Formats: sequence, structure tokens, C-alpha cells
Amino acid sequence: ARPTHRARQVRATARMAKLGEGDERWIVKEREDGRNCNNWHWTSKDVSANTKADLIRTLTECTFDAPLALAKIKSAEVTGEASVNNRKGKIFLIYDFEVKLKWEACDGVNENESCKGSMTFSDVNATMLDDLDCEFKCKAAGALASAMRKQGVATVKSCIEACMLRLQEEVRAEKLRADSEPVPESGRANATPAVAVPLPKPIAVATAPPKPAAAPQAKASVSADSSDEESPGDDAGSPPPALSDVLRRLRDQPEQTKEVCLANCSLRDAHLQPLIEALYHSSCAVEVVDLSFNRLTDSGVHVLCKAFSGSCALELSRLYLGGNKLSPAGLALAQQLKQMRADLLVDFKPQLRDARSMCQVGTVYPGSPAAAAGLRSGDSVVAVGQLMHGAYKGVSESIVPIVKASVGKPIDMVVVRLDQAAQVHQVQITLTPKSWSGGGLLGCILK
Repeated sequence: ARPTHRARQVRATARMAKLGEGDERWIVKEREDGRNCNNWHWTSKDVSANTKADLIRTLTECTFDAPLALAKIKSAEVTGEASVNNRKGKIFLIYDFEVKLKWEACDGVNENESCKGSMTFSDVNATMLDDLDCEFKCKAAGALASAMRKQGVATVKSCIEACMLRLQEEVRAEKLRADSEPVPESGRANATPAVAVPLPKPIAVATAPPKPAAAPQAKASVSADSSDEESPGDDAGSPPPALSDVLRRLRDQPEQTKEVCLANCSLRDAHLQPLIEALYHSSCAVEVVDLSFNRLTDSGVHVLCKAFSGSCALELSRLYLGGNKLSPAGLALAQQLKQMRADLLVDFKPQLRDARSMCQVGTVYPGSPAAAAGLRSGDSVVAVGQLMHGAYKGVSESIVPIVKASVGKPIDMVVVRLDQAAQVHQVQITLTPKSWSGGGLLGCILK
């Protein structure tokens, strides 16, 4: 009889080395000469200064077509960071800039016909490069100002995109040049020996009988200020109800389901596998997947990129991942996915689609769960879990039942607020309704 899957797992475990008993040849160590052989390890080099200088030079030399032939960029300011990252031999230029320009234009015929203003591009990164948002300001009115608003902004966008793509190509060309250079044999401290190296002998591991399952213990209520910390067992919990509904629709109506919206529903990395399996369906016609403002990490993005770079969800055209717990490494993985599927837009902008205010936060009482979670007076609530404006009927009818049903359980809330620079941002806050010394379960007024 063929061995069962469990039997194969036990045999594989028996061949693995125990902790602390590994063979020296299998242990990855830092090299004495500091060399990163085969570019295997993740490396990062800060290139912010050079990249900013190159972008500023490109913008100040930008020229415009008629009727803006005499328009020019008076000054350019670029803030943010840029780095060249290497992961397993693949090079990425990762950047996130804010570009501020001051411009001036005149028509050359009528000296009185002139105007000046500014442009601000707040999200200049690889994900948004082909769809940059511009904040255009000009106090004057007329044909020249209108042309600058349309034609001038388009020209500046093209300059920014061309500059960043050129820098990315320079990074790739430099890598190809470095790879083509031969490495002298004398300098190869880690050269493969001419003789065959015997494999380490497997270490026998005695298999012990499985331990009885421990009795379930009641979980203590989680405070709002520690809601971001996840215990190892949290990921193994049941999937969110919204995910179960989506999986049911993908199973029963795969051809009719065009959009999967799982924004702000406490989705974790461990919940992605059943979703990916459903998207592999041969009749799957999903075009949009929205996973914004969840609890996904770089590991979850790696799983998604691996699936979508293959034959998963071939009709997919837009993937929203903004507001998750991602590092620059996760952004690099998404860039790699974009290179494999040029038709797929991966959006990391931290904002919910079609977000509209449901209510405003009034007084937030000190010492309350709302205060501990970071809720502020003046915040505009746009989402409470999966509840958004389309299904909102009022604080008493829509929000209060969710709060009462979640006593001692964290609720993810997305609010819109102004920062110190008067910029509007969407922020996710996790709070836990519970009894405290004051009134109510949240300790704030929603109006």
C-alpha cells in the first residue's frame, strides 16, 4: 500500500537535523571577506541624494510645446527616499518622493498675458508612476493658465516618468555589466571544490506519540493599545465572515463575480490561501481584488505575488494593497509582479476606494478605549469593519450594533484626518469596546 501523506511527513521529519546538531556545511554564515556570493542575500543601498539631484535637474530643464513654449520651471524641490535593493540577484530601484514645483509662463506676444503657480506630486513611486496625482495651483485665469493646467501638467508628468524609468534602466545595466565581468579564480574564496563533497548523514529522530490537546483557555480581553500585536495562534483562527461570503460567491457564481472587496476586514496572511485557491478556478472572472487596510505582511504579499505571477486570476486588472503592514521589501515584490504582468495595476496608496464620511468624532474622553486606540476629536469615520457609507443608516442603527457585538474584540476603523501640514490622510485605528470607568463602550461621541 502507498504511504499516507502523514507517513511521508513523519519520514521527512526524521531526515531533518535537530536544532543545534546541524552539519557545518549546511549552515549559512557571514563570509570573512564580506562578499555577497551570487547576490543571494538582501542588500540595500541608499541613493536618495543622487536620485533627487537627477530628478531636479530633469525637471528644471523641462521644455514645453506651444502655446507654452516660453513656460519654464523656476524651482523644484524633491523630498523622500530612494534605495537600490537586491534580492536573490534581482535589482530594484525603490523610491517614494514628494515633488513640489514652481513655474512661470507667458505667451511672448502680450506681455500682460502671464501667469505663475505651483504643482505638487505627493506620491511619486513605482506603483503610481503611470498615474501621478497633481495638485495644481494658479491664481490667474485665462487661456495660458488653462493650457498649463492640462498640457503643462501632462508634460511634467512625462518628464518625471521618463527620468525614473531611465534611472531604473541604468541600475539594471550596471547589474548586467557587473555580472558579465569574470571573477578571477584566485579571488573566489568560495569556489566549488573539484572533489565531490559527501552529503551529511541523516540524523535519526525518535518520533514521540502526539501529546493530548490542551484544554482551551479563555482569552483575556485585548486592550486597544496592544491590538497590533498578534499571538502565534491568531492566524489559525476562523476566517472573517466577509471572506466566507466571498469564497461562497466564487464557488457558486465564479463567472458572475467580477470584484472581490475585502477591505478593512482584519484579513491576515493565513487567510489568503483559500482565497487564492478559489481564484485559481478555471471559470474565475475576477477583475478587481481589494485587500486594503488589512493585517497583511510581506509574507502575505509574497504569497499573492507568487500566485498572480502564474495562472491565478488571469482576468485580474487591479489589486489594492494600501494600508497593510508592509516594508520596502514587500513593495519590491509588488514591483516584480508588475514586471511579470504589465496589465495588472498594483495600488499601494493607503486609502479606501469610494470612501465617504459616515459620521464625525466629537469628544474623546481621557482614559477611554477610544483615546487608548488613538482616536481624535475631529476625525471623520469612513469605515467600521466592512461597514461603509453605502450601507450606513446612522450611528444608532449601524455602528452601535457592531460595537455591542464586539465587546472585548478588536474593531478596525478607518478615519480621515488632517496632519500638521494640513494634508488629508486615511488612517486605520484598531479599538476594543469594553467597560471602563466612564460611560459607553468606546468613550467617545460620534455625531
